[in-house]
Amino acid sequence: MGESSESFSPSEDEGHREYQASDSDSDGPVLYTDDEDEDEDEDGSGESALASKIRRRDTLAIKLGNRPSKKELEDKNILQRTSEEERQEIRQQIGTKLVRRLSQRPTTEELEQRNILKQKNEEEEQEAKMELKRRLSRKLSLRPTVAELQARRILRFNEYVEVTDSPDYDRRADKPWARLTPADKAAIRKELNEFKSTEMEVHEESRQFTRFHRP
Repeated sequence: MGESSESFSPSEDEGHREYQASDSDSDGPVLYTDDEDEDEDEDGSGESALASKIRRRDTLAIKLGNRPSKKELEDKNILQRTSEEERQEIRQQIGTKLVRRLSQRPTTEELEQRNILKQKNEEEEQEAKMELKRRLSRKLSLRPTVAELQARRILRFNEYVEVTDSPDYDRRADKPWARLTPADKAAIRKELNEFKSTEMEVHEESRQFTRFHRP
């Protein structure tokens, strides 16, 4: 058969499908079963290709819909707002500030004087520390003792007296005289009278004014 017999229009294709469907619904034997399966496979592949194409278009539409706006891109510094001349001017300003900052930076000598920049290596530093330690030990060995400093009145009393901690308590609350019995009070008065009469030195002319406690 030639090419003219194989080509057909969509209307003829639909009529051919209806004819095959009517044949399959009849009670007689089913004809052209293999051709129907091939047509169904072709239709399924066509539908799947169309569905995938539609899905690709939907995905692309979603991505385009989620694309950030120009303002958002400018805020994120992805799109440049300024022109090339403005960017060059900004770079010039930043460069001027950096040069000014660098000119104010301290020199190497100043950093060494502040002990920020080390001018010695590790071995020299260790040797300097050992020399300083030896010099301090020698000065401590020649230091005068506490007794010598006290004799020369260099140390004051409050600088070398030994101070110990004591527990804090309220002295005002303690009134021992309030706990004395009458016998204790009489014994105290008797002892005071004996002291004044026998041991206390009093001028002879003033002895008459000595006051004794009642027994």
